[in-house]
Amino acid sequence: MDQRAVVRSGVRDEQRRPDPTRTTSASLKAYAHSTRREMLSLLRRRDHLRAVDIAEALGVAASTASFHLRVLADAGVIEEAPQYARDRRDRVWAVRPPAEVHTAFTQRSVRLTAAEFDALVTRIEGVISAAADTHDRDDPDSRSWQIALLAADDLI
Repeated sequence: MDQRAVVRSGVRDEQRRPDPTRTTSASLKAYAHSTRREMLSLLRRRDHLRAVDIAEALGVAASTASFHLRVLADAGVIEEAPQYARDRRDRVWAVRPPAEVHTAFTQRSVRLTAAEFDALVTRIEGVISAAADTHDRDDPDSRSWQIALLAADDLI
């Protein structure tokens, strides 16, 4: 192997793979905060914005908006859009194209008994298992999906 393939940390290029646990955690963290979800909605409606524009629209401090934008960028949900910047210091953000973001997140609140919740979890697991069992493993369009379901009761 060519020694140029070795990066400074000593890890070869072919060994550098995204860590699915870290990726999922970053995505969950990104979508978990209501302000970040509002930011994403705003960015989708307006195409591209600066932190100060987002702060003004959402009624938060610019430093708060910048912090949340960094969390979204670290998760790969948004990216800088320098083509819209006024100068080199101007940071403009846009939602990454859907083809590059493979995260789906839906948040729901539902009131259930413990038995109803257990039945719901069983049904969800059944649906996922049925989909996996009926999947054509030779389909060239198939991909592996990391599915993380998180549920917490109001005692947390």
